Amino acid sequence: MIQIDKLGKFFNKNEVLKDVSLTMPEGSFTALLGPSGCGKSTTLRIIAGLEQPTTGLVKINNRNVTELTAAERNIAMVFQSYALYPHMTVQENIILPLSMRSMTRLQRMPILDRLLPSARAQAAKNVAKANEIAEMLEISALLDRKPSELSGGQMQRVAVGRALVRDPVAF
Repeated sequence: MIQIDKLGKFFNKNEVLKDVSLTMPEGSFTALLGPSGCGKSTTLRIIAGLEQPTTGLVKINNRNVTELTAAERNIAMVFQSYALYPHMTVQENIILPLSMRSMTRLQRMPILDRLLPSARAQAAKNVAKANEIAEMLEISALLDRKPSELSGGQMQRVAVGRALVRDPVAF
């Protein structure tokens, strides 16, 4: 469950959020709708920890996370621009968050990873998880392609896959 209570946000002297409160039950699908500039993105960025509120609280599963970093909240977001790495394949884009979280810097090095048994085992787990997500999103046939070879809808699904593979608390 995500709760925001009396959120307020100022950018310089501009008040962009004022006393915003909302509860999103676990398992629910919640949409924020409104005109351009009304604070939808700012609210989401505050929930994810990418922005700090000027006032108010953010709670995830009844835990106050207002002061925590984005990494400490484990919230997944898909940006409108997809933010895919053009030099990586679909599979590499989906695996990236797992590799960054589960492998040391040494294990992620291109040549050394093949020599370290622990890195090979972790890489195999990451590939299996990425393949599972790709199958769920019906993009398994695209795993060897680069983002430039995909349609907009396919790129969106890859971005969703990269977010889901992390097993976030909220998406």
